[in-house]
Amino acid sequence: MQSSSESDPRARPKPHTFYPPKNSPFVLGVVKSLIKTAIWKQLRVSHIEIDEESLQKLRRLRGHRCLLTPSHSGGFEPHIIMYLSKLLRDDYNFVAAVELFEQSRFNRWLMPRMGVYSILRGAADRPSFSMTRQLLASGKRWLVIFPEGQTIWQNSIVIPFQQGTFQLAFKGLEDARKEEPNASLFCIPMAIKYVYINDMHAELDASLSRLESKLDIQYDAPPKSRYARLRRVADKVLGANEKVRGIHPAPGCSVDERIQGMKLHVVNDFERRLHLSSNHDKSLLDRIRALFNAVDRIVYEDPEGSEYEQQLASEQQDAARKLYDDLWRLLQFVAVYDGYVSESMTIERFMDVLGILETEISKERKIWGPRKALLKVGDPIDLRDHIEAYSKDKKSSIKYITLEVEARVRALLDDLGTDCAKVQDVMTSN
Repeated sequence: MQSSSESDPRARPKPHTFYPPKNSPFVLGVVKSLIKTAIWKQLRVSHIEIDEESLQKLRRLRGHRCLLTPSHSGGFEPHIIMYLSKLLRDDYNFVAAVELFEQSRFNRWLMPRMGVYSILRGAADRPSFSMTRQLLASGKRWLVIFPEGQTIWQNSIVIPFQQGTFQLAFKGLEDARKEEPNASLFCIPMAIKYVYINDMHAELDASLSRLESKLDIQYDAPPKSRYARLRRVADKVLGANEKVRGIHPAPGCSVDERIQGMKLHVVNDFERRLHLSSNHDKSLLDRIRALFNAVDRIVYEDPEGSEYEQQLASEQQDAARKLYDDLWRLLQFVAVYDGYVSESMTIERFMDVLGILETEISKERKIWGPRKALLKVGDPIDLRDHIEAYSKDKKSSIKYITLEVEARVRALLDDLGTDCAKVQDVMTSN
């Protein structure tokens, strides 16, 4: 399965085309026969561990309508779910960003035949919404949706789920109940985490050395620890971004305060440039999502009016496209905070941050390995148990289910974190 990391993650789709699923048992069989090889080559994952209790939870739901809602913080989770479907001898449908289809003709041919259909994120993509409702109502195949919407490449964090996923789930259940009054629809929380198998300290040191070289970092005395080196690299990157944006933090500001200040500065600036009102009651992530939506509307609306008006609109579209780079950078750093590594000094968290910094500086995503993927399934939620409350107050019910599934996924991810190795926080030369 293709991943957004296989090409420029900042690429955005052409004017919207909906790509429906064209389920092909032959194509899917070929893909499943190759999925383990693809997982190793692209993810550096040698094996996948799923506990028996998780498998039994899924087997008991066979024949029911199900929506799988996995975590998406590592960037390659569709590969793991495809392997899961092979293991359970089942076929799933997937929702994927339309950018992936637009990467190549091969993708546009292959992905629908794998059961994948497109969505233009952040837009009223009515054909995609209709397909989601149809698939959930029919229940012939389980549907996989990643409610986080984006990946931030920090494998120990779940970012807030989008309520639209569960709004469509309730609507799909409503559609099903027109033909089957007692129909159920199970939302299944799932967490996926990648854990390194071998000692990664040599790769960690090599990455730090690359970053220090590119940032022209030199030390008067040997640094006390790897974490001290990481802090110096991060401070240098933060300082460079502050300088280019004309941000002057107050003396004595902590790193977290500086990071948050830069994010807010960029968001406020973008909202001003796009003529959006600043809603400080919303989370920073929701405000960034709104910025993406605003840029998409400019880029993909059809220019109207006179030839001159269309020329001006075209120039505005060209200018808006240039904002995507900064928006993707902002999204990638949205969950970065100073304590991400120090609060749990694991190899996985350390390498997560190094990967983000390498991508920012070298424009190349580093995938280290070998590692294993851990998958854990939580207790499902049957939306039938909440349909009465939904009929009385749709907004509150959707919000409740969204937060409940999100909390269960986060708890699963925390449980999987106990398998992570701690960083030996000393220099190799010590």
